[in-house]
Amino acid sequence: MNTDLQNERRKASFSVEKITNMLDGGADRTKRRRQIEEIIERDPSGIFSNEDNMYLHRTDRHIRALAKHVRMVEICRKLGIGNECNGEIVMSKDFPLMIKAIADDLPTSLHWVMFVPNISSLCDEEQKAKWLPLCRDWKMIGCYAQTEIGHGSNVRALETTATFLPESKGGDEGGNWIIHSPTLTSSKAWPGTLGRTANHAMVIARLIDGAGVDQGMHNFLVPLRSMRDHKLLPGVKTGDLGPKIGYNNMDNGFARFDKVKIPRRNMAMRFVSVDENGRYRKKTVSDATSKISYITMMQVRAYIVDEAGKNLAMATAITTRYSAVRRQGYSEDGTTELQVLDYKQQQHRILPLLAASYCFFFTGKKVLERLVNLEQRLVSGKGNVTKTEVADIHASTSSLKSFTTTVAADGIEDCRKACGGHGFLQCSGLPELFTSYLQNPTVEGDNQMLPQQVAKVLLKLLHAVQSKSDLSSYDNCDSKVLIPSLQSILGGGAERCSAKSTKDLLDLNILEKCFGHRAARLLVGVA
Repeated sequence: MNTDLQNERRKASFSVEKITNMLDGGADRTKRRRQIEEIIERDPSGIFSNEDNMYLHRTDRHIRALAKHVRMVEICRKLGIGNECNGEIVMSKDFPLMIKAIADDLPTSLHWVMFVPNISSLCDEEQKAKWLPLCRDWKMIGCYAQTEIGHGSNVRALETTATFLPESKGGDEGGNWIIHSPTLTSSKAWPGTLGRTANHAMVIARLIDGAGVDQGMHNFLVPLRSMRDHKLLPGVKTGDLGPKIGYNNMDNGFARFDKVKIPRRNMAMRFVSVDENGRYRKKTVSDATSKISYITMMQVRAYIVDEAGKNLAMATAITTRYSAVRRQGYSEDGTTELQVLDYKQQQHRILPLLAASYCFFFTGKKVLERLVNLEQRLVSGKGNVTKTEVADIHASTSSLKSFTTTVAADGIEDCRKACGGHGFLQCSGLPELFTSYLQNPTVEGDNQMLPQQVAKVLLKLLHAVQSKSDLSSYDNCDSKVLIPSLQSILGGGAERCSAKSTKDLLDLNILEKCFGHRAARLLVGVA
């Protein structure tokens, strides 16, 4: 190891192992992570090597990434990863460690990030019993097809239709849905895993019931390719969108449907149903439970927040290590070259980003934990979940997704620049890290648009405080911290910062109140 790196690590005022254990979730998890990393590194197939990635054509990288997925599944089965989850390796706590150890994007990722969670959340027990085992065994590989080329994520404007076809009019026994893309602008565009990999898609389409009534957007499981030979099925046209500036292992695709017939029961029927005659019926659930379809979207945003911390951490780790071994300029004696890391300018450039990576890491974990708790309460029916709480966590995930990905994207690029010419080389790891990360400020809601949704939720809170409404529905909400400051400001009172010294300004409770007051004052200012 480089002596400069060794010297820097010896100077640490903290236990590196203890921090590692904390980030991993405990000493046992650190041990397990290292075991899995060693298995991947020493795998005799050699398929997990990333050494020649930068020299491969995009098609070859996609094929290589699929081979990595297949080998990963083989290793998981051999090690018993997922046995504790009835064979569902993606549900195992060891699965994220496996993905990290591979250290390359897998084109199958949307299968477990969005497709399987949609089936679990929105399908009834009979449907889950039929489809989840196929997902578990990788016979059914899916994606989430919502975005359309003419409408982006404006769900209410989506044009793809699912029209009920009864048996009496040529449908199969029990009826069918006819999935159709009526215009060019209704083409599904950008879903990851869709281009070449998926054989099924969870398609968001406008439901037209047996009476010809438009019942709005619903989820439909649509076969794309044969599960036997992977050939496209009749009426389905799909393909890869082409090379992107990054994230090229992923086959973001397009799809058009020309009157594709699927069984009636291929509609997600946990909260609504359509019978053999095309009669549409909503099942009795609370307002909050009816929003469970948004949980998957919010979970994806929470994953993005979590990944923002990890990606920014990788960039700062590379740049900090480079700055420790790279020397430039001389000390006062005129003979000793200085480490770039010793320059205050470099420290001011890197260290705030390093701190931010830790903040994003823990924030992501907290948001994911809260969403899991919320989903469990909704699914089990235990514990009261209000519509206000669902809106609040939507606002939190939206604002955090926008903020963390903006900081991370800009920060990774600044880390690249902080490495000088070496940062321009692919072998530094920074160019691909940056270009592959650049999808995140756009995906799952553009960063300029999401804050508008946040403002809408917060203005509703402001109105509730202003009208002296019952605020008990905010008891489990993040925005609850704004209520005291809003009440004080709207009531003409004055809040005083309790800090008496510079040391007090390091107190997290005081800082939280200060930031809460600032947010409340800004909110009142824009109302």
